[in-house]
Amino acid sequence: MKLIVMKKGGEPGEIAINPERVTYVRTASGPFTDVYFGEQRVTVEGTFNQVVAKLTGAVEPHEPAPAIKSWLPVR
Repeated sequence: MKLIVMKKGGEPGEIAINPERVTYVRTASGPFTDVYFGEQRVTVEGTFNQVVAKLTGAVEPHEPAPAIKSWLPVR
């Protein structure tokens, strides 16, 4: 059995999830994502893409760097 350790959303502590038992994943409010096991729901920390990447063993996507505005005139 493979377990993925994640931080529980909005609460102290961590949880271990068996990705083979996940029925679906849904975006939640804020920086959280809901993971469902049938009727059971667990909220974990992370964006939808981060959580799915972790559950599938894929490389976690990097958030795009914020655009930097230059105050110098362009020549």
